[in-house]
Amino acid sequence: MKALIVMDMVKVYIYGERPLIPVERRKKLISNIRRVINLAHERGIPVIYINTAFRKSDPILNVIGYRPHAMKGAKDAGIIKELKPSKGDYILEKRSYDGFWKTKLEILLKKLKVDEIYLMGQQTDCCIMITGVTAAHLGYKVFVIEDCCQTKKDEWQKFAINFINGCVGKIVSSNSLEF
Repeated sequence: MKALIVMDMVKVYIYGERPLIPVERRKKLISNIRRVINLAHERGIPVIYINTAFRKSDPILNVIGYRPHAMKGAKDAGIIKELKPSKGDYILEKRSYDGFWKTKLEILLKKLKVDEIYLMGQQTDCCIMITGVTAAHLGYKVFVIEDCCQTKKDEWQKFAINFINGCVGKIVSSNSLEF
């Protein structure tokens, strides 16, 4: 069974005062993600949204030294309106870069009998890559949909895609999805 995972497509990261996605790439990214979500719905593939919902006590906030952002319960931490989840989609909160750490993702994937995951969203070089590594360690077949992922800088995107392709799973295009 396959599952589609949409990572961190939340207001503060996409439309905030310091967006993590280059403004000139935002519209295309959102459009590609929306198209793949629609395809997953058509094919009966579960769609799982995983969004950052930091707590003040989360250790990663000390490590990265950023101001509090994407905090649990904050209005700007919600999923952007263009990608509003449909009835039957799953929404999980994460407290670090890794979509598995202190979340119920692994429990949900086992319940759904998933063995292949397709990752998309943002930051390719951080949350997507790290979640993909954990998924591979746990035995899942990992696919990253390249044209449905983005990060802040081109060189970081290229590094992440190369790392994922060589060490984590397979890089695919939204136009060649086999689900």
